Amino acid sequence: MTEHSAHRCPQRLYILTGEPSGDAHAARVVACIRKQWPDVQFRGIGGSALELEGVVLVENVANTAIMGFAEVVSKLGFIRRLFARVQADIVAFRPDRILIVDYPGFNLRMARWAKEKGLAVDMYIGPQVWAWKRRRIHSMERDLDRLSCILPFEGLSYSGLELDVEFVGHPLLETADLSPPSEADSAAWKSNQGFAPDAKLLALLPGSRPQEIRRMLPVFLRAAAMRPGLVPIVAGAPGRSAEDYGVDCPVLFGQTQALYRHADVGLITSGTATLEAALYGLPQVVAYRTSRLTYAIAKAFTRVKYISLVNLILNQEAVPEQIQGHCTPGNLVAALDHIITPEGRHLQQKNQRALIEVLGTAGASQKVADSLMRPLNKGQ
Repeated sequence: MTEHSAHRCPQRLYILTGEPSGDAHAARVVACIRKQWPDVQFRGIGGSALELEGVVLVENVANTAIMGFAEVVSKLGFIRRLFARVQADIVAFRPDRILIVDYPGFNLRMARWAKEKGLAVDMYIGPQVWAWKRRRIHSMERDLDRLSCILPFEGLSYSGLELDVEFVGHPLLETADLSPPSEADSAAWKSNQGFAPDAKLLALLPGSRPQEIRRMLPVFLRAAAMRPGLVPIVAGAPGRSAEDYGVDCPVLFGQTQALYRHADVGLITSGTATLEAALYGLPQVVAYRTSRLTYAIAKAFTRVKYISLVNLILNQEAVPEQIQGHCTPGNLVAALDHIITPEGRHLQQKNQRALIEVLGTAGASQKVADSLMRPLNKGQ
């Protein structure tokens, strides 16, 4: 990057995401930039959300959403080829700045290469260095120009480093309708979706990655079968199709937030969805199961007591967790039976208020957009 480009607004931005959630968060940043700076050009890795914002994609996140050590090893050849292809595309595009969004295994390696080429790199949604791989903070200090954090306690991990770190708030606050629905609203939505107005709905969120769906959905369905009074509904993830699920129960796409609002209870694979559901006040059981190798590695290196973002943020088991060997249909049902009691619902509402207070106000996307369009403080 030239000294001149460090002191002017970027005209070309390269965006690197790796999963549907990152695609959605990055798309809102692009939308904010386009409103104020309509001539900026965008290119990168993303999904349907970024594509709708006019970003030229060189790869789709449907092919990059990989989880677990074993799964990564099986796709090493694809990852190496993608890395080389994206490097060549960046060189040809000549961006003024690169924005990497989450997906640290791939994106931080790309950041190192980009920094060696003299390119400015910003990161939005950093890795969970407070949980494991804390050594990453030193490579981030070396390779990043700015870091936008979405959890209030993350900045403490970077204290004393020469890295511009800002807490921008959580992007979920921008899209969540936190007002409780009326009984009439819920009945109308259920009827529109083909359910009885008084049906008790069980929202199933097995994750967005193919590996998660294959592992988690059968367990969720077996648990649902043990409670016939609940109507199971699968929340279809962005970038997936009905064929990816292969189930007899309904799969609703584009209705996940409505499910949070109108369902009675949820079984949710650990991830951002657990936090989003909690913000909407949906009683939930958090579940997670992966390969034995991946779990053993994570168990050996992780430094946190909980796996759910809700529990991590509130530093208590606000929502029940059923992990690995404990993630059985029987345990899931037992946890469901507890949280749908009046006491369980009251606790969820209390936690919802606490989460909103801790996470701050909406506006993360605009803050990231403004940060990207500001000249860098460092001399490059």
